[in-house]
Amino acid sequence: MADKEYVLGNKAREPVKYTIQATKVVTGDVSQRDVRKILQKVAELDDIRDVKAVCQQLIGSLDRTEKKGFTKSGYRDYGEEMRKVARNIVRNIHAANGKMFVTEYEERLRLINEVLDDCSLLLEYIQICVDNGYVSIERSGIWTKKLRDVQYMTMSWRKNDGARAKKLGEEAAAAEDQRQVSLVKEAIRQVKAGN
Repeated sequence: MADKEYVLGNKAREPVKYTIQATKVVTGDVSQRDVRKILQKVAELDDIRDVKAVCQQLIGSLDRTEKKGFTKSGYRDYGEEMRKVARNIVRNIHAANGKMFVTEYEERLRLINEVLDDCSLLLEYIQICVDNGYVSIERSGIWTKKLRDVQYMTMSWRKNDGARAKKLGEEAAAAEDQRQVSLVKEAIRQVKAGN
């Protein structure tokens, strides 16, 4: 059983990596280094017509490079939190894996449920980012697929561990009931012996 959880832990790395990649800040600003290169290229030209042609070409390329991505404020609003949630998914999978099932099954199930909650939250954030234009439909599809794989494997894990936990809980309750019956019988025996 544990082998599947380790596969899940490894699989959960993919959404983290993709989240970091997809939440990078893009800006339409030209860097100082780019401006320097442009000015050097223009300064090397002798004919004003060549200067005009280079400038028109640069303006055209700047106009065409409309990138989808997070603005600085969009990153602060969503990107930071999305990275945190993705890291929590990995953290909680590994923490749940580290719990001894026989003695800590409640904590393990709690962590598994947190993973599922974080998967749902991250999927919601992805949709919000698509709606706000930070993420393309294509990129959101790839991201969602990676996240859904983790979510479905975690749901299967929860189902299997939930059934095992229920059985352990029932056995513990039956043992406690038996202990209570034994205590009552012993008390009755002592009362009868004292009369």
